[in-house]
Amino acid sequence: MYENSNPRLRYVVLNELADQSGQGQVLIKLYQPLIGALGVALYQTLVQGFDPYRSLSASSALYSLQEDLDCSLRQLWQALHKLEAVGLLKTYVSHNLRLGDILAFKLHAVPEASEFFNTSLLASLLKEKVGGVRFSQLSREFAKQAQVKERQLDNLEEVSASFFEVFRLPENEAINPSEDVQKAAEENAGQKTEEAQVNLKQIDWQYLKDRFVTYQIPESEIDRQKDEIRSILELYGLSEEEFINETLPTLHGSYQLDAEAIRKSLNYNYKADHRRKQVIKRQEEKQDRPSVDQQDQQFLDLVKSKSPVNFLDDMKREKGGFTTARERQIVYDLRENVGLEMDLINVLVYTCLNYQPVLTQDLAYRIANDWLQKGIMTPEAAIKHLRAGKKQAQSGQKKNYPAYSGSRRLEQGTDWNKKQFVQPVNISDEDLRKMLQGPDKKDK
Repeated sequence: MYENSNPRLRYVVLNELADQSGQGQVLIKLYQPLIGALGVALYQTLVQGFDPYRSLSASSALYSLQEDLDCSLRQLWQALHKLEAVGLLKTYVSHNLRLGDILAFKLHAVPEASEFFNTSLLASLLKEKVGGVRFSQLSREFAKQAQVKERQLDNLEEVSASFFEVFRLPENEAINPSEDVQKAAEENAGQKTEEAQVNLKQIDWQYLKDRFVTYQIPESEIDRQKDEIRSILELYGLSEEEFINETLPTLHGSYQLDAEAIRKSLNYNYKADHRRKQVIKRQEEKQDRPSVDQQDQQFLDLVKSKSPVNFLDDMKREKGGFTTARERQIVYDLRENVGLEMDLINVLVYTCLNYQPVLTQDLAYRIANDWLQKGIMTPEAAIKHLRAGKKQAQSGQKKNYPAYSGSRRLEQGTDWNKKQFVQPVNISDEDLRKMLQGPDKKDK
């Protein structure tokens, strides 16, 4: 997904679209809920911007679009990315030695409604935006067609945003469209046109087949699981090679790909090695070691002298408890998956066990995330951060430091001495019998 902060960046429109007056309702009623009013205005502005005779040196800059649309540069890029994601626009960069980089926009005609509704990702997103009732109404209204005329430009590199880089759908909806979406596709079934299409990542299926066959996964299994594989690649932004590497732990000799197991593995280990290396690199680059007082120096010497598991065991023993296997696994994950240094893990363990008696993954990861976002990479910086938070709490100042433990709900006991006696209501046996019988019952 390409962005550039230079408002003077030049752009050209590569192609002219035929008259799309008949597609106005499709653009407004089907596409506008997805791309917004600014996206529609930008698309229509670019449609009018095709000029095959204008030289590149005389081409307009992005700031002219900002002026025409009365929007910021950031809003302009957001609108461009939405147009790219739904397939109405492709963006290229032409690397010109004399003029520098030039953006090139290739427009796609608004397709027939049948093509829109037969693109399950677009139809599912529309349903999410407008609701089921409105979606069902729209699915029966449209059937239009347009043509595209193109202009060629050399040295183009496509930098368009893909659908999943801009939009998010529930995982089940992306893989298996709901009945409403499938019904809308059937209602609008017609001849396929080569109009605007959702910008999906191109996948080298043959490469996947050739690689997986070495792990005894037949080619037919790749064909059977194409939709699942595409969804996982798009959702997690994986290359074919990364997908293979992330899949290997789930292969257990069954000659099949278990999509559910792959997703669970990714949720836990998603690019764990890359993340770990990034954290380690940041810790090496940012060695902020503020001075500490004598009391904190003793604690600092302690956390540097022990391994995380031994430090955890000692803390639990001092508190009269014991260490569980799950707690040891959390310490292992903080080192191997997150990449924290040993002494920083010890300070984190100390912090967690001062909030609650058991080390939990939720609290440990929450504190680790908070420290990494604040640039706290050393035990000295972590100790200083904790001391500052404690002093702020004692002084009664407004907290700039998070309360990691969260709020606790206290049950209020009942003070029966303050309860007043309520005089019972007098009622006769006959009236009580009638009430219990109800209005529809009669005496037999």
